[in-house]
Parts: sequence; C-alpha cells; structure tokens
Amino acid sequence: MDRIEILKQEISEKGRLVVMLSGGVDSTVLARIAYGVLDDNALAITIDSPLVARLEVGRASKMASSIGMRHEVISVDELESSKFSANPPDRCYVCRKIRDSYVRQKACELGFSHVADGMNSSDLLDFRPGLKAADEDGIWHPFVELGIGKDDIRRYAKDIGLDSWDEPPSVGLCSRIPYGLKITKKRLYLVEKAEEFLSSLGFREVRVRCFPYYTALVEVRDPSLAIAKSKRIARTLREVGFSFVAVDMEGIESGKMNRVLEMDGEMA
Repeated sequence: MDRIEILKQEISEKGRLVVMLSGGVDSTVLARIAYGVLDDNALAITIDSPLVARLEVGRASKMASSIGMRHEVISVDELESSKFSANPPDRCYVCRKIRDSYVRQKACELGFSHVADGMNSSDLLDFRPGLKAADEDGIWHPFVELGIGKDDIRRYAKDIGLDSWDEPPSVGLCSRIPYGLKITKKRLYLVEKAEEFLSSLGFREVRVRCFPYYTALVEVRDPSLAIAKSKRIARTLREVGFSFVAVDMEGIESGKMNRVLEMDGEMA
C-alpha cells in the first residue's frame, strides 16, 4: 500500500476532519484527499489576517470551491498580541498558538474533534517554531507522519490534475520583516503591494523584505532580470511607500532571514 492510500485510510479513521487550508498546494492536496474520503465530514478552515495577502485568501476560497467542500474563513488579528508584533525569533510559535486556538474553537463549535494541516516532511529541514506550537495544540500533520515531502505532494497534485501543482510556496507576510523590527500593518501593506507589483511584471516567485528605514530588498530567482527593470521597480516601490529600494544579489533562498539566528547561536 503506497503512502497516499495509507493517508486515505488514516483520514477515514478520523471520521470527521478539519483541514487548515491556506490555498497552497500542500493544504489543497490534503483538503482534496480529505473531501474525497469523508465528503461532508471534511471541513476546510482558512485564516484571514493582516499577515495573509488578499490574493492568498481568495486562492483558498477558490480551491475549496473547486474541491466542493464546505469552507469557513476565520478573521484573526495576530498584531493584537504585543508579543507577536515585537517580532521575536519565535514569532511563528506565537502566531501558530493564536491561530490554532481560533481554529480549534471553531472546529469544536461545528462538532469536529480532529484538525490537520499541510505541513510536510520537507518543512522539517528549516527552523520551524510553529511546528512545536502545532504539536502542543494537537494539530495532526499527516504528511510529516507518513514521510511525504514537498516533491511527493507536487507530483501527486500534477497526477490528479491540480492546476496549482507547481505554484511557488507562499508564507506569511511577516516573514519579510527581520526579527526585532516591529511588525506593523503599514510594513505588511508595503510588502504586499510591492510583491503584487513585481508579480504583475512577470516575476513568478517574489519576496520583498522590509528592512529598517522602510528599505525594500527585492528577491527574485534571477536578480539580473530585476536589475534590468531597476528604474521602474524603484520608482513604483517608492510610490508604494518605501524609502529605499535594493535588489538582493543572491536571489530567493528559503530560510534566509534565519541566518542572523545562526550567527547568534539562537538556533543551536
């Protein structure tokens, strides 16, 4: 029996299951499998917050609709937590605790005792304080449990004809702000608008980091392409609200913002 079949069997044993649906390929695949096994006993819940780009919320709703499963959107404002907005190295832990409490409450209200997310075994290779929080909160990570990684999920998504199978990964907007710099709605807004603009230029995977003094650091796969359009990018990002604009010569690299923790020994 392959791992997907084992996953289906384990989902069936849950009886009723909430899937935390972000709209990314991982959680979408899990939601689709859960709905295929449990039908109306599967429920998708999406968090809508200042940390989530509007396009991501819309994508999650579109995915749930295409699957045909029931979908609930919960509004959460993590910035109300001073501990989170202070942007400590364990911000993802704090964020996840807040989100899990809302999701578990809604799940309980609707008669669901099991909650799962799309975290996969590849995620374990990076610094993931949110995983600790989710484990504490009893969130089920079926892909992790079965050793299913990002490439496995994408192959399966392609095989079943999921349009988003090769979509670049998306993470919360707060990940663009370096630890210790306060997370504010203004900084999140600037990041979101800047990334929307760069996407409109055809850049498929984009990160715009917001450093002190409203300095935008643009990350794309091929920095030379951003440099070729530097005047237009700089002008537009200044209009958005940034004071300074630069291109990261290394391009996109997952977990790059954690380098300061490695240097300080905080990830040991």
